[in-house]
Amino acid sequence: MKEVLKIALSVVLHPEKFWIEIYSRKISYKFVAKYVFLLALIGPVLSIISMHFIERIPLNKTILYSVTTYFMDIISVYIYAYFVIKSNKKLDFNTALKITAFASTPIWLSDIVDIYQLLRPLSSLGLLYSLYLLYTAFKVKNAKKDFILFALIIFILLYTLNSLIAESIVQNPFIEKYLSHFGLNLQTVSNNIYYL
Repeated sequence: MKEVLKIALSVVLHPEKFWIEIYSRKISYKFVAKYVFLLALIGPVLSIISMHFIERIPLNKTILYSVTTYFMDIISVYIYAYFVIKSNKKLDFNTALKITAFASTPIWLSDIVDIYQLLRPLSSLGLLYSLYLLYTAFKVKNAKKDFILFALIIFILLYTLNSLIAESIVQNPFIEKYLSHFGLNLQTVSNNIYYL
């Protein structure tokens, strides 16, 4: 956990230095996966607190939204890394995965402001800073400008698609009908939590 925090702070505070260092270091796939799985949890965990306990959204919808966004974030990282290696033959999958995972750090960290509804627009700053980190990562790797622009556009599209899919799953009436069978039990549990 200490190494995860160290890397998260380093990529955010000193991007160019970080990318130069990280390209020369051997970082295992296992560590990168752990990094993604841990940081991607920030938003979903805070969504449960914000949506259910503050906004009073039913627990079943809150859990569905949180689980969906968590897995969509992880899937998006792998899809983008795959896109990068298909678009730039000079990069291998592990390097592309490192770039994607570490550049996504501001998005996950900015989920902290999602706990309070009025601050949610600030989470967009995480996307902007992630784009800057991607730009810096590819620039340090001497990628062509056309590739960098195209890669940034794809990142934005994936980010948007991720959000739309997560929202559409949660808003789907068939899923809501299916969850209503379990909703009573979840709502009862949730009401009992309030009384503790």
